[in-house]
Amino acid sequence: MVDSAKNSATEEKKTDFEYKHPLDHLFYARNVTIVGASPNPNFGAGFFLSAFRHSSYSNPVYLINPKYVGKLKDIRGYPIFASISDIPGELDYVICGIKAKLVPDLIRDCVAKKVKYVCIFTSGFSELLTAESKAAEQELVNIIKGSQTRLIGPNCLGALCTKSGITYDPVYSRCEGNVAFASQSGGIANNLCEIQQMHSLYYSKGISFGNQIDLNCLDLLEYYAQDPDTKIIGMYLESTGSADGNAFFSLMRKVTRKKPVVIWKGGQTEFGARAAASHTGAIAGSLKIWKNAVIQAGGTFVTKSHEFWDVLHLFSRLIPKERLPKGKNVGFIVAGGGASVELTDTFSTSGFQIPELQPEIQDKLNEIYPSVNTSVKNPVDTGAMGMFIDNIIKSIKWMDTDPNLDIIAFFMPLNWLSQLERHGAVGYTTSVARSLWRMNKKLTKTFFIICPIFQMSEFNAKISLQFKEVLWKKFIPHFENIIGAATALNHAIRYSEYLQTQT
Repeated sequence: MVDSAKNSATEEKKTDFEYKHPLDHLFYARNVTIVGASPNPNFGAGFFLSAFRHSSYSNPVYLINPKYVGKLKDIRGYPIFASISDIPGELDYVICGIKAKLVPDLIRDCVAKKVKYVCIFTSGFSELLTAESKAAEQELVNIIKGSQTRLIGPNCLGALCTKSGITYDPVYSRCEGNVAFASQSGGIANNLCEIQQMHSLYYSKGISFGNQIDLNCLDLLEYYAQDPDTKIIGMYLESTGSADGNAFFSLMRKVTRKKPVVIWKGGQTEFGARAAASHTGAIAGSLKIWKNAVIQAGGTFVTKSHEFWDVLHLFSRLIPKERLPKGKNVGFIVAGGGASVELTDTFSTSGFQIPELQPEIQDKLNEIYPSVNTSVKNPVDTGAMGMFIDNIIKSIKWMDTDPNLDIIAFFMPLNWLSQLERHGAVGYTTSVARSLWRMNKKLTKTFFIICPIFQMSEFNAKISLQFKEVLWKKFIPHFENIIGAATALNHAIRYSEYLQTQT
């Protein structure tokens, strides 16, 4: 339960954080004010109240709702005020959860109070595609002209920062990652929080900025570029909003020399563009123009959610260790002929080469694996002997000496690990993961694991998360399926090739 004493209106918590950039006052806000909050935790602004109650945010949180002033002392431990002007001191971050017709007056109050950032959760503006709704949105822009107040949205969820505890989602992970995202879609911003454990994708910062009438993708790209906690930038965009498109891609060209920028473009078809317009009021633009502009700026262009997640995950593990692939020659090790065929076919049709291992390496592998139901050429099909992790590690170390390989992939269904754990080998999963980490530290080539779950159960899910947690902490990329791995690796190779042209 929230301690109302530490959230009192008179207590402004001191912080050692040094505010160097204007957006620091958003992501490291000294206080948060939720307008329209009520005792109902599952409705409107109550959504944010639930999020902050479950977050690590420790600075003051104020609530605005004149309906409850004099009736309730607080709501869930947070003090209630009638208006913005009633709160003493400077305000950094205001979240607006009231009806659209009331928003202009709130923004005027925020301008008068010199509030730094207002997240307009409220919808009902240009995404309605009516003249009246577009005029209402323009009115908000006019109100803040010449002021110190910046608007996020409308029709959005606002900011997330794992280090400060600023959030919009009660289930976000507090694990600090190196990926920063920006999303025009609130739903996609929510999904990015909800898939964290399963996809080992953790964030430094994030934002849902909806219609982008003021704060936009250009602002966020510039901020993330200078943020020391951010090594990878991902954006879901339906348009550039209020940003100048040329300026956005010009800045991207500078940023990608130091950090990968992954762009997922929404509204790729005629029908998708129509959906984007009614979603965020976005004029989607030509897919071909967008793709060419992103690629020419050194960015990574993706078209689907899983592709977005996989590429961000891969970059987040490879970039810090400078382990980007140097080429497209792949060596596979797998227990099972069928899986080895699928791996070979999928990667081959994705533009990879699967060269035979050098004869001396095949000779060493033949010392481990029997001649029946196995193969040591590439893919290395270990048969049942692949159940022993020591054999796998020896094999991978030998494969790492092959000058014709750039990448090594290990295919291991997590059901194998769960079977051994279920039969008494407690801790075997994390032991295997740590053994792979110790091996990976000494490898010279890019290494990753494909670890699907073929039989879903509560026990297998638990084992999967334990395995993936260790891999993530030890910077070993992993994927749930073969095509996702091939697609992500292709993007990483293109980015590696781009970096070579910039030196």
